[in-house]
Amino acid sequence: MRYFLPLSCWVVALCQIVKPQSEPGVAEVTERMQRRYEMIDDATAQFTQHVKFGFSAIEQTFAGTLTMKKPNKYRIESEHQTLVTDGETVWAYSPVNSQVVVDRYKENRNSISPEQFILNLPENYYTTILATEKGKDGKLITLKLVPKDDRSFVRSVKIWVEEGSWTIRKVSVIDVNDTETTYSIKELKLNTNVKDNSFIFNAPTGTEVVDLRQ
Repeated sequence: MRYFLPLSCWVVALCQIVKPQSEPGVAEVTERMQRRYEMIDDATAQFTQHVKFGFSAIEQTFAGTLTMKKPNKYRIESEHQTLVTDGETVWAYSPVNSQVVVDRYKENRNSISPEQFILNLPENYYTTILATEKGKDGKLITLKLVPKDDRSFVRSVKIWVEEGSWTIRKVSVIDVNDTETTYSIKELKLNTNVKDNSFIFNAPTGTEVVDLRQ
């Protein structure tokens, strides 16, 4: 069962490309992002998610909130689903079905967790710089990530990093089914002392509980 928004919250630069001196290279970008990540204990973000399904013309867009705390704690809430983990247990709640599925937390190195896509770069991907462009609040550096594992469900990832703050503003993921999922970060707050009880899910009265830990 997949528990990550293919989300979330992981950096090694393995590709060198030649850039003018005024432009940072991939090693510098990933090093600065790593330094920034090491200063972060928790984060809260408002985001929009747009999905273009590869085998149909269907597209979906919705908004959500992500709260995360090191290590491996996060809460993702949208109108369709609430996903919560405290690093040991995962709760996936569907309000439409009035059902919560409970399982043990399992790391999946072939997916992008919230801690990766919103704060840092996963170490199991090759990274290159595609371009730079002007963003709303400054220059954005576009990175392309390709998984080292040929069996990965993720085919490629594009990440837009804000130069200066070295935070991720947008992520686009293409999977093996040619489905493209784009996350746009609307608001990001760092180190606000998020409490651990934010990562425990209490099911509403009458919710069906499916416990896969047994």
